[in-house]
Amino acid sequence: MLKINAPKQSALGGALALAIAVAAPALAATQQAETPEEARARLNAEQAAAAKAQLEQNAASQAAYEAAVKAREAEVARIEAETARQKAEYDASMKKWEADVAACNAGDFSRCAQPKQ
Repeated sequence: MLKINAPKQSALGGALALAIAVAAPALAATQQAETPEEARARLNAEQAAAAKAQLEQNAASQAAYEAAVKAREAEVARIEAETARQKAEYDASMKKWEADVAACNAGDFSRCAQPKQ
């Protein structure tokens, strides 16, 4: 069996008794100072504040999301416009080339492709 020296045991017991003596009045004061209705009101206020903060964060997140969607839609529109411009340019070049080939084949040699030098 483990034997504890008496001086150590009494010092430990004294420290524990001191901690209880210091904490007990503070705990009793807290418990006595707040009625169940007051506690409920305090907790309801804390919950309401937390809910309000969450709603504000949700609104900010929603606004950021909507701004990101608008920015993406604008980027998609810009890319589509650039793609349409490039396609129109390509189509015009192809039409001119086909006309030049047809004219060259018909005998208008000024419209034939010139050899690169």
